[in-house]
Amino acid sequence: MCSSNVKYTPKVGSVSISTPNTALNGTGPMGSVLTASGDGTVINSVTIKATGNTQQGMVRLFIDNGVNKFLLVEVMIPASVQTSVEPAFGIELTGPIKLTANYVLYASTEQSDSFVVTATGVIWENCTC
Repeated sequence: MCSSNVKYTPKVGSVSISTPNTALNGTGPMGSVLTASGDGTVINSVTIKATGNTQQGMVRLFIDNGVNKFLLVEVMIPASVQTSVEPAFGIELTGPIKLTANYVLYASTEQSDSFVVTATGVIWENCTC
């Protein structure tokens, strides 16, 4: 799609995380959810979905600018037990989160619970449409 000399292309990124990481400074194990491309990427939503039971803890999202990782948000995860009638924990965060080209959205989990983190958005590119 092209509008006002800007081309928009859908972009989706996803990662599974389960290795515990209590660090708040961008160190330790984490997974790369999405790398911005084009002239930048606007993330419209981030979905965090447990794949089973959860302990009380945090899922953290970080932005990496190529030099440092910065804490963007902490999402509190309640203790929960998945059953045949009770689904696993899930939450959707809405943006926009605007990332410059080559910036990376990372995710980590405080506990050893398993989550799938998915980011959806659009790449923008200046063009002569």
